[in-house]
Amino acid sequence: MSGNGYLLDTNAIIQFLKGNAELVSVLADAEFIATSIISEMEYLSFPRLEEADVQLYQVFRSRIQVYDVPSDDPMFTQLVLNARRRNGLKLPDAIIAATARANHLSVLTADDHFKKLKSPWKVRFYKTEQDNPKMKGTTLIH
Repeated sequence: MSGNGYLLDTNAIIQFLKGNAELVSVLADAEFIATSIISEMEYLSFPRLEEADVQLYQVFRSRIQVYDVPSDDPMFTQLVLNARRRNGLKLPDAIIAATARANHLSVLTADDHFKKLKSPWKVRFYKTEQDNPKMKGTTLIH
């Protein structure tokens, strides 16, 4: 894929569904939007997630690609191992990063630990609600 395709990590999903203006703008111009099954499981397993949040996510999910973790792809496995060993990411984040790289996407995140990834890994950072005074007080997960 060429252009501006993004794989959202869990915090990007939360912030987008909250209406983070920067993410809304970035994703409005995106050619392709995806997430990993890892991020989906992290999001849906939040203990305080309400039914309205699940329903909102399901609408969002119907409009994006959700990538599974391939079990029979040695090249993908090597990407995960490289992200973990060489860049020091925890396993879930290494899987998310490898998923993005394998599909020629940029990870869209606010998590600083993704700063460990250097080229050819592609990461785009955004400001969270804590960084944006206009969003203070908004919640999705109660």
